[in-house]
Amino acid sequence: MRNLMLLILNNLKVTFRKKGNIVIYIILPLGGVLLSLLMYGSSSAGPLKIGFIDNDHGWAASELKEKLSATEGFLIIEVEEDEVSKKLLDFELDAAVIVPEAYSESILEGIAAETEIVSLKGKETTAWVEQLINRHTSSMMLLSAASGGEEAAFDRMLAQVRANNLKLQVISADDKSMSRSMTMSSVGFLIMFTMLGAGFTSGIVLKEKRNRTYHRICSAPVSAKQYIFANSLTGLIICILQILMIQLAMKFVFRIDTGVEGVHMFIILLMFAFVAVGVGLFITAFSNSSYMAGTLNTLILTPTCMLGGCYWDTALMPDIMQKIGYFTPQRWAIDAVTRMQSGGAFGDITLNLLVLAAFAMALMLIAAFRLSRTDNVQKFV
Repeated sequence: MRNLMLLILNNLKVTFRKKGNIVIYIILPLGGVLLSLLMYGSSSAGPLKIGFIDNDHGWAASELKEKLSATEGFLIIEVEEDEVSKKLLDFELDAAVIVPEAYSESILEGIAAETEIVSLKGKETTAWVEQLINRHTSSMMLLSAASGGEEAAFDRMLAQVRANNLKLQVISADDKSMSRSMTMSSVGFLIMFTMLGAGFTSGIVLKEKRNRTYHRICSAPVSAKQYIFANSLTGLIICILQILMIQLAMKFVFRIDTGVEGVHMFIILLMFAFVAVGVGLFITAFSNSSYMAGTLNTLILTPTCMLGGCYWDTALMPDIMQKIGYFTPQRWAIDAVTRMQSGGAFGDITLNLLVLAAFAMALMLIAAFRLSRTDNVQKFV
């Protein structure tokens, strides 16, 4: 036991002696959280600037403009149609609503002309505007149907609707979507750096084989199994430190509401830490050189993080890629966090934890078998 502790302490000393490793293990994960905070924090700043182009100049267009202006979070700006493209490209507008000609007449006839919504920011920006316009148009169409298409009757009913003062009690609710998005992005960065760190920890074994330090250690009263086990525990300790550091930073420094109990988040990430250690052992077992170890680490880390959802939401990927993603441990870890954020109980992620445990066990067993069969390290470079 004493030899094991000495090996772990030595590995930690060797690891953190290099300033570069401090950056990889501590600075970069915190930088990932800060980057997530900047990305999602800036996305919610200020109202949505919507350009309004009125080609109808009728009562229906005026009603629609009034409805949009009364909506909280919208800033309506009148613009000319030929200015839309430039203002969107210059980010002076987030979106533009173009009301077609004869829009008012089309509503009276029972066939509403379609309004056009233009934006460079995709559905995330246009969906809210589109839903509001569709609801307003549907209300006008119902009045048109009730009036039988008679303009005088329609005007009377519209005046009654305007005069009907409906009192609403507004209750503000905290929007936690941004915090949860920041959490998922931060967890993705943490998972990536955990795997990267496990790869660098495994590099200690490879470096000591290359320097023949491995032979000197094994000639002492330390077996090869104890040596590998000590390096695995070193990697696990570093992973746990990373997890605790990120969780504390998210809670007390960045004030991010993860939507997941701290203990539950720690358990999920701890299970993935075992997987990361298994990956490190796997790389060590199948590497005959430092170059091969670096190549294997890159080939395993980058594609699996992409498929697992560390860099982006898996819903953005094609269906076939989403299904392939379930063959990566990252996907199961991120899915567990998502389930907990959606209000699931801890028991709902039992399968996720079992799959992560299976990944870790499989990788460690394969690595142990390979290491037990590999005795020749004389030509390690």
